[in-house]
Amino acid sequence: MASIESTADLDVKRLLLFRAAGRLCACDLSVVREIVAARVATRLPGAPAWVMGLINVRGTLLTVMDLAVRFGAPRSADGVGSVIVVAGGGKLFGLRVDSVRDVRAVADAALEPVDDQRNADGVVRALVPAGVVGDESALVCDMDAIAREALAG
Repeated sequence: MASIESTADLDVKRLLLFRAAGRLCACDLSVVREIVAARVATRLPGAPAWVMGLINVRGTLLTVMDLAVRFGAPRSADGVGSVIVVAGGGKLFGLRVDSVRDVRAVADAALEPVDDQRNADGVVRALVPAGVVGDESALVCDMDAIAREALAG
């Protein structure tokens, strides 16, 4: 008897949903290593404003970026929110977010491309339309692009 696999299961991404700058955002769960409470970061001189600085996570120094600031919102107080530890661009770094919501499976076909006005200079790679993961749309962030922009050099 031949085995028949559903191709629908192969074209599904698991996305971690979180909030930054009041927006619902997402990233591919495969790049997430862990989620830790936000903490005070040691500022790096000369770094872009949205690079908060360095934090120590069990002996590993991580550069932390504030996604809300990258999207144009004011910086939140240190220690507020969560830090999502992710791998992108061959590096491990932290992404400070306002809150972490949950994980959802989303079909690749449901993802919509973003135009130049909504891609935040390449940091947002797709859009999950309203109704797929809740009442609002979600911006799917490109962790490789974030790493390239903030960790160049």
